[in-house]
Amino acid sequence: MKNFDNKAFLPFASLVLGLALFSACKEEFDHTIDTANPVIVSYNPSATAEGIAVSSNLVLTFDEVIKKGTGTILISSEKGSQTIEVTSDAVVISADKRILIINPPNDLEPDEHYTVKIDQGIVTDLLGNKYIGTPGGFSWTFKTVGTSGLALTALNPIPGSNDASLFKLELNFAADIVKGSGNITVFETMGNVKVAELSVAGQAVQLNGKRMTVRLNTPLKFATSYYVLADAGAVLDAQGKSFEGFLSPESWSFSTISGSGNSLVAYLPMDNDLSDASGNRFDAMSGDNASAQVSFINDPERGRVASFVAGSYAVLPKHDLLRPALTQSFSFSIWVKMKGIGSDPAIFSNSNWDSGGLPGFVLATDDANNYTAGPGSSGRGWLLKLAGDAGGVANRMDWRASEMSPQAPAVGDDKWHMLTVVVNQATKRLHVYLDAKEYSKATPFDLNNIKGPLWHAAQDYPFTIWEDGSGVYNSGDDTRKTLSGLVDDVRIYNKALSPEEVTGIFLTD
Repeated sequence: MKNFDNKAFLPFASLVLGLALFSACKEEFDHTIDTANPVIVSYNPSATAEGIAVSSNLVLTFDEVIKKGTGTILISSEKGSQTIEVTSDAVVISADKRILIINPPNDLEPDEHYTVKIDQGIVTDLLGNKYIGTPGGFSWTFKTVGTSGLALTALNPIPGSNDASLFKLELNFAADIVKGSGNITVFETMGNVKVAELSVAGQAVQLNGKRMTVRLNTPLKFATSYYVLADAGAVLDAQGKSFEGFLSPESWSFSTISGSGNSLVAYLPMDNDLSDASGNRFDAMSGDNASAQVSFINDPERGRVASFVAGSYAVLPKHDLLRPALTQSFSFSIWVKMKGIGSDPAIFSNSNWDSGGLPGFVLATDDANNYTAGPGSSGRGWLLKLAGDAGGVANRMDWRASEMSPQAPAVGDDKWHMLTVVVNQATKRLHVYLDAKEYSKATPFDLNNIKGPLWHAAQDYPFTIWEDGSGVYNSGDDTRKTLSGLVDDVRIYNKALSPEEVTGIFLTD
């Protein structure tokens, strides 16, 4: 070991120590420059707003990132008050980190004027600068929907929320409702741009008991602020009480979900419902022509799964991310368990299967009751049809289990199987997997033969589970309409999955 010259080392050590102290002081100084207190830049409901739903959250947006401090929020009216500690679970900071959401433990009373008082210091910024309180001369007041009309009990999305669906609105009332007259109108907040105006008399507005569901014909944008206006009298109860409507932008405003931002476009776990867990909120729903509903059961092998009985099917919403362009690679995987039946019922599709030349894709069984793969098999098992929307130009491509080398095993054997399809537009190759094993011919399937996008631009059929895109192919035949089985973990990607990724999904699902 070398010996250090202490005299030579001391000046060096002093220099290092001095630099460290200077750096620490500078860092401390830099972190204390910001002495500004966080300020509220918007209130939802806004001051003096009327017709506010009794289940509404109260939402405060600050001018900077915040964290919880100490203090209370007092919500009061002539009928009573609620005091909420900011540290309670009833108060949360949104993913945006600038937004404080207050969920009153008790619903507000109808037809009441409310005043909200906020303690100083309920939030601070990241440096500890406190919110200093409501500005002098300002009062946060609003009025809830009245009892003179039909009472509104809940809204989806919740007012002030930032995770709204792109595709539908839901209103829940205190009594069973019938259609009245008027419109539901949606505006983009920035610029007050009207994006949808729907008559309550139309098919886009559906009533079921106390619930009104409004299906938006054109999806909203991701991560965008909107508000909804509704005409008074749009719905009525049996006694003729009418809904007071939403007459100002403050009555029902929200922001849409920001989206997943990744290649997993939709992921339906199929555990308890048809909801999408990808982050895009592409929730599926029962098809318009369904004669039975999808249910959810416990399977001894896969846990919670969806049960599709004869007449049931589900559709995903229509969106550009679910409209495969000619140059867009995409993949999907779906777990199924079913007994084979005759004919060629669709399992997963966005095409009208009444003619194989129509644009889109169809994953279907094909005389699956007679197929075992190998010598003596009289059926074709299962198939994938692709056809591009090429203005009438024939460009159909068929993958059939019985024609592969080796033949692909059966899927209609009452066992669980993962079916995976990869459309790789970069390499112009089609890949089809059963339980993560690819089956093909000696000559690869060449996507150069597909001359248009793999969806029907004119008909715009949705991605459909347990039917074709039209929703009537299986039900239109005495054999096909008996198709039943179990479905689990439906995944759709806007990229071409690699063989390793397919294997990874198979092993982890």
